[in-house]
Amino acid sequence: MARARRDHGRGPGVLVEDGVDLHLHSTCSDGSSTPTEVAERAAERGLSVISLTDHDSVSGVAEAQAAGEAYGVRVVPGSELSIKLKDHDIHILGYFLDIENDQLNTSLALYRDERRNRAERIVRKLNRLGIRITFEQVLAKADGAAIGRPHVADVLVEEGFCFSPNEAFNKYLGYGKTAYEEKYVMGPPEAVEVIHSAGGIAVIAHPVLYRSDDILPALVEQGMDGIEVWHIKHKPDDVRRYSAFADEHGLLKSGGSDCHGDGRGDAVMGKVDVPLSVFEALEAGRAQTSGSQ
Repeated sequence: MARARRDHGRGPGVLVEDGVDLHLHSTCSDGSSTPTEVAERAAERGLSVISLTDHDSVSGVAEAQAAGEAYGVRVVPGSELSIKLKDHDIHILGYFLDIENDQLNTSLALYRDERRNRAERIVRKLNRLGIRITFEQVLAKADGAAIGRPHVADVLVEEGFCFSPNEAFNKYLGYGKTAYEEKYVMGPPEAVEVIHSAGGIAVIAHPVLYRSDDILPALVEQGMDGIEVWHIKHKPDDVRRYSAFADEHGLLKSGGSDCHGDGRGDAVMGKVDVPLSVFEALEAGRAQTSGSQ
């Protein structure tokens, strides 16, 4: 029985029929909705399955799963890990993770510490540029979540140094800008190993956002299990291209909105049309992958 009518409207009230959204963020990283609110909104929009994929964190998964049980939404434990291959910053989605796994949590703790250290270095650079903000303000903005550049951007806007987070990134925080700082990240093999150790599968996130598809075969060679075919930034031609790439390389397929909360860009939860059959194939593939690890 359908849970809601299908409506491809563009606003936050979009409803989907037994839909899937496997790329969502909460206040445990750089989203604006709590894990409970993420599950609640998924139910309101007719979604059957979601995955909470906060950046370098699984701290919101248990809360989201508890809320999902109450609202009748399955919540797949996930995370979006930052990695580097050559000079490319890449994101990898880990799905079906055992959030109590020691190796996973040790790696995420290293990421959490580096995120904090990086934010401190960015604030020092901004101070040297005459921009008087404090690390304590950034900590307060993160409010216990994994600290990221978006929290610094929010402080810059709040203090009147920038009109918008986009301006903050374009002027100061983006790659190569005056306050940009590199951060420690794993390489692809290490990230895949961590995800597999936690019983999960490793999926290349939003491939269209990388400078070239030429990087994708190298990622596959490093042990990736799947690729995000559907994403808010993927046009129909992109979906066809990445679906064909997955078929050619024997990869699992995934998809999601990359929603960071209502009013945060054009990534609205449920807006990307990912059929339930995609998740079913992903779950079946995960069972096969786990058996061969």
